[in-house]
Amino acid sequence: MIPKDRYGVALVASLLVFPGSAMYSAPAKTYQCISVSGGSDRGSAGATGRDSRSGEVRAYVVVVDIPGALANPGLVVLAEGLKAAGVGRVDLNGNPYEIPPSPGGLLAKIVIPLRPDHLRAGLNRVVFSRSVGAESYQVVDARIEDVTERTGRDARVTYLPVSAATTIADFDFVTNPDSTNKRKESELADWAQRGKLRFYRAGVDLALLNRMFEMFKEAHINVVMLQMPTPTDTQTQEYKTYKDFFDRCHAAGIKIMYDGGNGAQPIRLNSISLESVLLYPYMRDWISKDEYGIPRWRTPRRAFWPDLSNKDYRNEVLKVAEIALDAGADAFYYDWAIGGTADLVRFFAELRDLTNRKNKNIPMYGNCKGNIVVEELCDFTKTEAIEEPGVWDGKWVNNVAQARFYYAAGDGWKPYESKYEGADPGAPHPGAHDVKDGMKCGWKRPMAEAWAFQSHWVIAEAGRTMFQGWVQKDNHLAMTAWSDICRYNTFFDENEDLSTNVRTVSNVGLVALPAIPSFELHLPRAPLYNALGELNFLYDVLLIPKLNEKDLAAYKTLVIPDIAWLDDIHLRLLEDYRRSGGQILTVGSSEAIRKISSATLPASTIQDIQKQSVRDEFKRELLRLSGDPVIAVQNAEYVTVNVVRKSGSPKVIAHFINYGKPVDNVTVRLNLRGTSKQIDTTRIRLLSPDDVSKQIRDVSGRGPEVAFTIPSIDVYDVVVID
Repeated sequence: MIPKDRYGVALVASLLVFPGSAMYSAPAKTYQCISVSGGSDRGSAGATGRDSRSGEVRAYVVVVDIPGALANPGLVVLAEGLKAAGVGRVDLNGNPYEIPPSPGGLLAKIVIPLRPDHLRAGLNRVVFSRSVGAESYQVVDARIEDVTERTGRDARVTYLPVSAATTIADFDFVTNPDSTNKRKESELADWAQRGKLRFYRAGVDLALLNRMFEMFKEAHINVVMLQMPTPTDTQTQEYKTYKDFFDRCHAAGIKIMYDGGNGAQPIRLNSISLESVLLYPYMRDWISKDEYGIPRWRTPRRAFWPDLSNKDYRNEVLKVAEIALDAGADAFYYDWAIGGTADLVRFFAELRDLTNRKNKNIPMYGNCKGNIVVEELCDFTKTEAIEEPGVWDGKWVNNVAQARFYYAAGDGWKPYESKYEGADPGAPHPGAHDVKDGMKCGWKRPMAEAWAFQSHWVIAEAGRTMFQGWVQKDNHLAMTAWSDICRYNTFFDENEDLSTNVRTVSNVGLVALPAIPSFELHLPRAPLYNALGELNFLYDVLLIPKLNEKDLAAYKTLVIPDIAWLDDIHLRLLEDYRRSGGQILTVGSSEAIRKISSATLPASTIQDIQKQSVRDEFKRELLRLSGDPVIAVQNAEYVTVNVVRKSGSPKVIAHFINYGKPVDNVTVRLNLRGTSKQIDTTRIRLLSPDDVSKQIRDVSGRGPEVAFTIPSIDVYDVVVID
């Protein structure tokens, strides 16, 4: 059994462990495999499992002191992509073993019992290869230890990507999470609730603070990212300047978010600079090492990855956080919080202990790149790889799928940040797709999309021309963009009630893997997600590990987009859902899932859904199973809608975002069956930050259904049904 501390964090280190070393624990009888180049001292083809028809996947060496000390030796492997029997094999000192598959080829911990006489005292060679004609797979970690299995099998499977579980110890933690410290909605500070944040993090010019605070007031800013280093000596003038900024913000009613990953900070969570190591040699012990003991560069010749398992390092990071907390920090933000899952969980639990000791409720961001296990301890999440929304060269670009996933990852209540960074809006970049490459039209549409999908919009690291133009007022493009930001933020502030304490309205649930659509993840199912938004099917993402009977019952129809495998618990949940009258539309997916579905479409639907005939078929099937949609929009090709309801109130809010050219006379039909029994057609309001008519027309309704016409949608309109 893996010993755990009081946070439930596995204490087994994912380091190179040799018998006789300080880290080695004889009773554990665990021997870590160390990867080597496939070309070294292979002896013969048979000894490595490699021949002209098959390819080597990964090679290891492992030192075993006394093979007989292992009563029942086994090779324990963490691997992904082993979709079927016979795909992979492994040779131990020239003795071949078949590798059992994992369901759907998902990341799995696989146990392969070994013959004791195949182990040698001293150096042993372990070589993984793929079979003739088979697709390759990925081996992430391997070790030899005592096992209870007598035949090879997958011991455990996770839906999470490799990036969330880099070692066997971390995998064990991910698949057995301790939810003791999971955050609850009631624990979130009131000021940080979703819909209340109007965020600024595009830099602070200390030489022009009067103008900066004038800007904050103009744009109704209530949260500022502190993008300056935290002085560790509180007796210096530097600290006085730092503290004065805190005090001035608080006097203006502005909260301060401390950036624990600020690049100018010598001690930060996400990296250790080369300069810091040269100035303070003791920091060398804080650098993450690979299995050979070689320091890991985050940015070659600039910064190293830190070792989060090092307690001294974590303590130093926490000391800086405490200085910021005592100065008045209202929230913590740790960008690129990447590391072993267990180590990150330990750090955020220690950070929470710090704030509790200070008797302060401090919201925490933990931008952990999709590691949901870690993010459950935090209060905020952050979207990544956002594209500028619009219609570019005939392609509809939106970030609705990311918004739906982050809503699900945050349990429907956690605030999340829609981050735009790096580019000046309006600059001529006709080929740009990502905002880092340049923007075309400015900030109104990004701000509307974020607010409509219950995020808060953030511009980060704006181009110097834009940032200085805001401060100096000497750049026409910058001031035009700033005027739009002020106009929209004023609208959000004046209508804050429409975005706080709300939940989505939907009768369709999308069953999905818990992989956040972020820049480091390739999403083969993304075309289907985009089509759902473009067709205005209002859906909620249901992440597989969080499936439960109560949540499923809220949806008339489930869409399962080519899921390769479900465990028995989740299959039974879906079977019960079907028996109770729920409908399931499966696109691709495993045979077991298709058997319990109401209708199936081929997996090719996902990639072909941009073809009109395929899209029409998908729409027909989903409408047949789900009935009348929540909302139908006519005369608005590039308008998408999000509908939310105010908790504890009959109020319903429909957000309309136009990604194309302005449109007039948009006809809308809204069906709130299950949400409202009777709509009062005299209590429907039209709002917009744009210069358009606010007088809704042609209103008619009966029971929970209502139809109306919106005179014009430039970028963003909101319809409120009181």
